[in-house]
Amino acid sequence: MLNTLLILTLSLFTSFAQAEQFQAPITDTQWQVIESPLECSLSQEITGYGRAKFTKKSQGELQLIFSTKMYPSTQSNASFEIAQAPWQNSEERQKLISTPTLNNQTQFILSGHFAELALTHIQEGRFPTVRYRSQSASEDISVLLSTVHFRDSHLTFQQCIDNLHPDVYNDIRKLSVYYSVEEYELSDANKEALTRIADYVKVDDSIRRINISGHTDSHGRKRLNIPLSEARVLTIKKFFIETCELPENLITTSYHREFKPAARNKTKQGRALNRRTEIEVLR
Repeated sequence: MLNTLLILTLSLFTSFAQAEQFQAPITDTQWQVIESPLECSLSQEITGYGRAKFTKKSQGELQLIFSTKMYPSTQSNASFEIAQAPWQNSEERQKLISTPTLNNQTQFILSGHFAELALTHIQEGRFPTVRYRSQSASEDISVLLSTVHFRDSHLTFQQCIDNLHPDVYNDIRKLSVYYSVEEYELSDANKEALTRIADYVKVDDSIRRINISGHTDSHGRKRLNIPLSEARVLTIKKFFIETCELPENLITTSYHREFKPAARNKTKQGRALNRRTEIEVLR
């Protein structure tokens, strides 16, 4: 039994000793914070390996991502671990989780609860680590985050997270505004929904266009349905430009009268669904 324990202990120690280890120089560790209303990142360049970063998007989970071009993985497993602080004089590592890797994988991602744990450990002076087999090395690859200069950068990173925009693209990309018979004015609820779209568009540089299309039901006088579908569109366009201060060249409009129904016009409920304006936000 003693021999078995000794063998297991030696095997554990040997596995650490035979790893090729990468870590930012203690004397020159640099943290970079990138802030936007939609995503925050806190990253560190790791000499000879690549980069590691904590990142969080609006409504998304916190992630810790190790990225490399020089040391792609084999089909095996990546072990995310916590190395002890130097003052603890310990070679032991706390294992967080092991995840499968693919051949040529160049990113190793820790998400959610485990990324939060890694962030907590680094605040306490310990080193979040990833360990895996690489095609480019005969030994395991072991990559450690440095804690040097972390505190000031982390404060900025946390402030960015606290100010992330509450919406994501899928929340605002489509909206239908419905009307009573022969109406085109906007309700307070409509204005609130349109303002929410505009607020998002202002912070997402990938938005290329906002399409607004006007529709009516098939009842009523035909000669009124053409200006009615147009009025429904132009009222929303005016609200976007004058109230929300969106640029006019971002907005395209079309008027379809009753020719693109969302439902059958033979029922009262169907006609109510057809009296609408559709807004689509495109990237």
